[in-house]
Amino acid sequence: MSLLNVEELEKKLAELNTRLNEINGEISNAYNELNELKKKLNEKRSQLSAIINQLNGKRGELNELKGRVRELVEKRNSIIDHLKRSKAEKDEVTKRITQLRDRLKNLRELLRELEATGGRVQDKDKLKVLIEKLEFEHDTSPSDLKREMEFYKTIVELGKNLERAETLDELRGHIADTARELEELVKKRAELVNDLKATYEGSYKPIKDELAALKGKINEVRNAIGELKKRRDELKAERDELKRQILAIYARIKELKESKRQVIDEINKNRLLLVAARKSALAAERRRSEEAVKSELKRKAMEALQKLERGERVSLDELMGLEDSEDGTHE
Repeated sequence: MSLLNVEELEKKLAELNTRLNEINGEISNAYNELNELKKKLNEKRSQLSAIINQLNGKRGELNELKGRVRELVEKRNSIIDHLKRSKAEKDEVTKRITQLRDRLKNLRELLRELEATGGRVQDKDKLKVLIEKLEFEHDTSPSDLKREMEFYKTIVELGKNLERAETLDELRGHIADTARELEELVKKRAELVNDLKATYEGSYKPIKDELAALKGKINEVRNAIGELKKRRDELKAERDELKRQILAIYARIKELKESKRQVIDEINKNRLLLVAARKSALAAERRRSEEAVKSELKRKAMEALQKLERGERVSLDELMGLEDSEDGTHE
């Protein structure tokens, strides 16, 4: 192989080594970028983990608030049922009070009418005694028609008075009973009203206010959850983009390593070719030197031979050259 080929191989090897250095630099840069991206990825994962922890905490808080709402709603419904029953009972009592007041008014009006139409009614016990006395005198005394008529008239009038007296007593009794029942119902209604007010102010309203506060708190927590979800999704997208970039760099590093392997193979191949070319050039140079020596010996031998043929003296070196020329010819 010629000297030019050796020079070409040396140039080719220099180019390949330069390319190898470039690839090694690119691989080094790729690993540096990869490490930076991995660092960023770990940071994103830490941020994402923190956001997820906050999100889980807010979800737990929301569940606790909802549980408290369910508990309060159950209590509120129980109180509402109690208020409804108490109100229904109060309405019934109020209706009964109205009925009793109307009845009491009517009974008192009737009493006034009876007292007004019958005059002042005598004591009914005295009326009974008087009637019994008249009946005894009638039974034990002789009588005539006129006396019988007067007795009958007197007895009838006294009986009417007695009936009127009994009716008025019964009516007064109804009025007293009605008044007592009315008083008891008015008292009971007052107790029911107080119970309704106390239950509303002491039990229902605090629960109502707490439920309103919880509703506001739940809305706040839900809004916070919404913001955390938004941030979580942003971090996931950033994390996935970093992972995509990392995979792309891994693929690039793989390509660079494959290029490096190919360049190294090409370097090794060209090194072998260069060694072979150098050996070939050295052998060719050696052959050219040997040929030149042989040609010079042959020339000197011819000169010595020509001198001998002319009968001229020949030096020892010329004779040796002639011998070497013959040896070379035999070879």
